[in-house]
Amino acid sequence: MIFITSSWSETMLMGSNTLVDLRKIDEELFKKLAPTAYSCIDKKNLAKILGVNFNPEPVQLRPGDSLLKVLIKGGKLPPYADELPENVFLEFYCYTVFDQNTHVITEKNEEKVLMEE
Repeated sequence: MIFITSSWSETMLMGSNTLVDLRKIDEELFKKLAPTAYSCIDKKNLAKILGVNFNPEPVQLRPGDSLLKVLIKGGKLPPYADELPENVFLEFYCYTVFDQNTHVITEKNEEKVLMEE
């Protein structure tokens, strides 16, 4: 499953035998994956800007899951903003969770995980 959040914490991982591969992704890939992802965005204004559901639900990641993290850079979003203010931009990251006993992380493996979902 693919999740969208604006935060990351190791407490999101279920189990202790997991590895996480972190990659910066571009906005184009984010937009391609977002329609099928489960949004757990906890900021109403960010959810509106991204065109995803506002859903302040905690995330629990299992091996095979991916998390798309949206990072706000250059400042803060005003409380009721429906677009990014000047000089504020978004960066996108993909955290892919693997079971350390059964997976070897490679670029091809990550692309396969992202494209299968």
